Amino acid sequence: MSSPPVPDDFPLRLSRRFRRQQAFAANYAPLSSRVCGLLADWLEPGADQDPVAAWLLVASRSRATFDVPLLLLAGLHREVLGKGDATAELARYFPSAGGTLDPAGPGLASALRAAILALRPQLTVFLRTASVQTNEVARGLAWLLPACCPGWPGMHLVELGASAGLNLVADWRTFRLVDAAGRPLLADLGRGEGDPFVVVAAGDGPQRFPHPLPQVLTRTGCDLAPLDLAVERDARTLAAFVWADQTDRLALLCRGMDSFHRAHRHGARVRLYRVDLPAGLTGFLNEHATFPGDAPILVYNTYLTTYLRDRGAGLRPQLAAWAAGQPRPVLWLQWETLWQGPQPPEFGWLGWTADLWQQGEHRHWQLAWVQPHGARVQWLPGLADWARFWRDHRR
Repeated sequence: MSSPPVPDDFPLRLSRRFRRQQAFAANYAPLSSRVCGLLADWLEPGADQDPVAAWLLVASRSRATFDVPLLLLAGLHREVLGKGDATAELARYFPSAGGTLDPAGPGLASALRAAILALRPQLTVFLRTASVQTNEVARGLAWLLPACCPGWPGMHLVELGASAGLNLVADWRTFRLVDAAGRPLLADLGRGEGDPFVVVAAGDGPQRFPHPLPQVLTRTGCDLAPLDLAVERDARTLAAFVWADQTDRLALLCRGMDSFHRAHRHGARVRLYRVDLPAGLTGFLNEHATFPGDAPILVYNTYLTTYLRDRGAGLRPQLAAWAAGQPRPVLWLQWETLWQGPQPPEFGWLGWTADLWQQGEHRHWQLAWVQPHGARVQWLPGLADWARFWRDHRR
């Protein structure tokens, strides 16, 4: 006898993923939450009878269910920002496009349904080919602050999962660490123009920056789908991955893009390569990340491993083997989910870790916990060990 067919659980898994995204966004992104809730409703049992759900189940079949809500929100947002006729009614609910209508109102469902049905060809291509972009410009602090500790005069900078490369020029922006009352804790970091990026810090943190920022000699990044900010459509795609009701984050992104262009005009060039991580890491480091002279190398990544098939497990052995063969120091900084080990102080927070390969030795520190968008940080005892190491091992 033949075995009975295995039930298709994709509709149920996709509906649950939209429902989780609805709950996650509920407290700070009401439009995005409501859109995800409507999609989850339409994906309930019998979804193949709903034209939007039937289309979505086919268009997203090849993608991980974790990615689909983020991709659909971004695909719709990109079309709204493009100001086409198909999204004119939906745009009235999108603060990023000047919309003022309440997403809790009865009209959102019909506007959303009409836009999706009209845009099925464009959204199908986006769902099947786009990569989730999470280029939060506040994440540049991940490398900027630690780079002040070793006392290196110059260094080469490498980002894994660079998106458009905005954080490779974080030194062309300004960061300010403040306490819970908003009082500055340190001198501003970076050489940006305009208002600083403010980060609220708690715990026993640094009292001063022991050294100036090193000169960044080269800036190299890789991504599965790097974006070129000189291309208007790529810039709009990057903006679209910011949720439409988070206008403050969108304003930060626009400031980051302005800084990126200013850095390029002054010679701080970024080189980006298309690389499939983790498999392509060693090839990228050996073939594209060229490092003239003997200056140290700083490699970093932020909120990357969540989107990798193996949650980033394949990165460490490759990077460790490559770094151990380098005749110069290699520092690896990460803001990533700690899949094993201590629990963060709040759900979803990332571990700020540092690994150093130098003179045949490897050392590891956890410096802090950090909120995923970089808005808050909680220092850990490892930061003092880190600072002490550099005081004792000055070049």
